[in-house]
Amino acid sequence: MRKENSLLVLRNRKFEQNSARVLVIWAQVLAVGILTGVQWVNAQSEALEAQLKTATALHQRGDYAHSIPILTKLVRVSPRDYLSNLLLGEDLFRTGKPRDALAPLRVAAEVRLDSVTALDYSVAAAEALGDFATESEALETAVIRSQEDEQHLLAWGNFCLNRYRALQVAMLATRQGQAAERRLEAWGSPEGSEAGESLLEQSAALDPEQHGIWGELGIAQLELGKQVLAQETLKKAEQREPRAAGTLRLEALLAASVQDWQGAEKRLLSLGAESQAELKEALEAWPRAMIPGSEVEGAIWSCLRNPTDSCHLASVAHENSAGLNASELFEEGRWEELAAIPGTAIASQSEWTWRGVALARIGDCPKAIPALERGLTATQREGALYLQECYSNEELRAESWLNAHGKAVSFHELKGDLELTVGNAPAAAEKDYAEALKSRPHDTRLLARSAEACRMSGDQVHARTLALSALAINPQQTEALQTLAKVALYQRDWAEAVVRLKQMAAEQPANPWCKVELGVAYGRLGQAGEAVRYLTPLLTAGYPDPKGELHVQLAGSLRKLGREQEAQQAAAEGSRLANLSLESGAP
Repeated sequence: MRKENSLLVLRNRKFEQNSARVLVIWAQVLAVGILTGVQWVNAQSEALEAQLKTATALHQRGDYAHSIPILTKLVRVSPRDYLSNLLLGEDLFRTGKPRDALAPLRVAAEVRLDSVTALDYSVAAAEALGDFATESEALETAVIRSQEDEQHLLAWGNFCLNRYRALQVAMLATRQGQAAERRLEAWGSPEGSEAGESLLEQSAALDPEQHGIWGELGIAQLELGKQVLAQETLKKAEQREPRAAGTLRLEALLAASVQDWQGAEKRLLSLGAESQAELKEALEAWPRAMIPGSEVEGAIWSCLRNPTDSCHLASVAHENSAGLNASELFEEGRWEELAAIPGTAIASQSEWTWRGVALARIGDCPKAIPALERGLTATQREGALYLQECYSNEELRAESWLNAHGKAVSFHELKGDLELTVGNAPAAAEKDYAEALKSRPHDTRLLARSAEACRMSGDQVHARTLALSALAINPQQTEALQTLAKVALYQRDWAEAVVRLKQMAAEQPANPWCKVELGVAYGRLGQAGEAVRYLTPLLTAGYPDPKGELHVQLAGSLRKLGREQEAQQAAAEGSRLANLSLESGAP
């Protein structure tokens, strides 16, 4: 028995020795493998670093044809590498591929949250594509990351102004758009003003199908003491949109006007159940004369009697609210629920518009703007209305920040832009530009904008002088060239207009206004062939000609060339457009 045990012990010892040898061998193999792997990784890393260094050198020399293939491979291997994505995005943009540039630039901006370089290039790429949603998003993010520095805030303010004006021009071309513009103007009028009520009345008459218009009109009428009119308007509001915020507010106000406190509170609570933002706005605007005494109980009245105290009203959700889709949420004015829908879940342009409107209604314009831009073509009227409102608010915010932080030059520049672009106050703009030019007398943009303000004020001589000063510093200053062209067109100096328009076309070959005005100038000079060459393609493509004047001029040039049938067609279209303009009452 002891022998067997001894033998077993001996076998166990041999097994342990063999196992130890195997473990040592495996450890050696593993160590060699790890070392080899580390060496391989290091070699790969060194190779990638060398390639990045080569690509960077090529990028700096502007040799994009050779840098882009290397950077593309690097991004494929390291998809989240900041520098590779940034350089690739820059090089693609510089080679005329802004659409391809956006993806790597977006990655670079996500990886480095402390840098604005990728965002600045994203703005430029989106601008080249006319992608206002991406451009606004990148610009807004750049403003935040730069801690609202002067350069980015001024750029953001100018972007907001330019988009506001472009939307305004587009809206005024249609009856529905004109209705929205009057409504927007009413929003800017003082509460309880005759002007505001009149504008809302005109808006409702032009487009009675606008979301929320009848409730707004009724509230404006009631503010002026026109209770009978407000009652009539309420009937239309209840018929068209019984659950709209404006309808509920008007019902509450009319109930309170006859001391139906329970009915008024019921409507306000219903409003809060759909949107706390709408309830907050309603309570802030609630007339002090319509607040009952302490004998009337109710959470709403307690809040209104104690406006300095924090007021928390529990939202009472309607039945089956969880199953509503985006369209139904919009119709019921459930702005917070609609705004909470993630962008990844949005499947159509209409849904982008509804979400954008919701964000605007709860006061989140920075998020509303990109959403509304993405949905703009689907529902132009609704999206453009709230886009303009948000762009106006953001521009004023930028202006206020510049003023508050002592950035006087940029403040006067942006204020001048607002007065010139939106306010139709060129004389006031001229004063602000002159103030800014005291500190930056050689700023070609300021000189060009000041020239345009003078031209619009009727001072053609001073406008020409300022524009020529800008061109003496920068011969490619397109705004100055445009002002000179407009001065020449106004003075009927067609030869001078052609010279300036050709210079402008060399800088902006895709500018349609420039080409159309070239056609006009050539027509006035009697060069019918050149006039037809410039006018025909753009008018055929739908260039705006609200009064038909361009078509009439084209018809005259076609007749000079003996193309009578085409001339008759152009003249007929000119007459049709002129008649439409008269019927619509367009200015």
